[in-house]
Amino acid sequence: MSEFDVRVVEVGHLAKHENADSLSVTMVDGYPVIVRTGDFSEADRAIYVPIDSVVPDVPEWAFLGGHRRIKAKRLRGIFSMGLLAHLPPCECQPLWDAQVGGEWKLVDGTFHDRSCSKTWSAGQNVQNEMKIEKWEPTIHAGKIRPEDQEPEQPFLPRYTDIEGLRRHGDVLVLGEEVVLTEKIHGANGRWLFRDGRLWIGSHNCLWKEGTSNIWTRVADGYLGHALVDVPGLAFYGEVFGDVQDLKYGRSQGTLCLMVFDVMDTSTLRYLDHDEATEVCDRLGFLRVPVLYRGPWSDELYLLAEGMTTVSGGHVREGFVVKPTRERFDHRVGRVILKLIGEGYLLRKGA
Repeated sequence: MSEFDVRVVEVGHLAKHENADSLSVTMVDGYPVIVRTGDFSEADRAIYVPIDSVVPDVPEWAFLGGHRRIKAKRLRGIFSMGLLAHLPPCECQPLWDAQVGGEWKLVDGTFHDRSCSKTWSAGQNVQNEMKIEKWEPTIHAGKIRPEDQEPEQPFLPRYTDIEGLRRHGDVLVLGEEVVLTEKIHGANGRWLFRDGRLWIGSHNCLWKEGTSNIWTRVADGYLGHALVDVPGLAFYGEVFGDVQDLKYGRSQGTLCLMVFDVMDTSTLRYLDHDEATEVCDRLGFLRVPVLYRGPWSDELYLLAEGMTTVSGGHVREGFVVKPTRERFDHRVGRVILKLIGEGYLLRKGA
């Protein structure tokens, strides 16, 4: 699953902005969104455009003043994540009965093209219809060439797409034992020794042997030959340092690696937290910092804010939370959630 989608939503309760009569605040699946008072009413259908959306360069978005990427903002002291947009107007032409077929849908006594906003329902992902793209950060990964990639392998799956805690907080059970780890700002990767060779991948690609990039470089510098002793265990971690804008005090060209999960690829099961910790400690692998371990409560949301516990003296990205013992939920799959801090989203250069 992926947290990013551009959805049709039903507008909920609209509260008055504490510091601006012309603004109102509503919540969209746990995300605060500020709108101009009067633009929407409760129960209206609207399009929720999340942060890190890139809207098309068309007149409909001219009110953004040329800023096509949607960012988190603090407006008159209130935090806002994303925006609400009106559904595009219907442009369907009247039809003769003979033209009505599988591409048309009857709505309120009139036939409309199935791509028309009149046929959209709450919860529908309309990213393609709205021509909205997801912004991707610049990663200093080294020379990346398509010819250096190799086919995905079922024994080394890509890492879990982590859903947001704001949207799915009810998946965690009050009082259950969880572990919160600092979310590191970098590029995640995967490493596995199997069939006499080391398999190395980023989140989206596997790399051929002999390829040089940040994922293969940290394998030499941080994993060494230790993976040979644990064939079949896949290690998932974050490459950080000279990778993105937050460098954790590392100099230009310096890379580091912290492991955040371990999988037994014979069963495709992630190890419980204590199992993974024991393996990493035995092999001498650095793990992402633990911010908290204990019973889950809503007060822990505050741990997304503050400074990094690693080094560099900059803002913390946020945290990742999961039960100390692996479990699944039908709403999100594997229970593991992330909370990105307001300070990180509002940082200079974000």
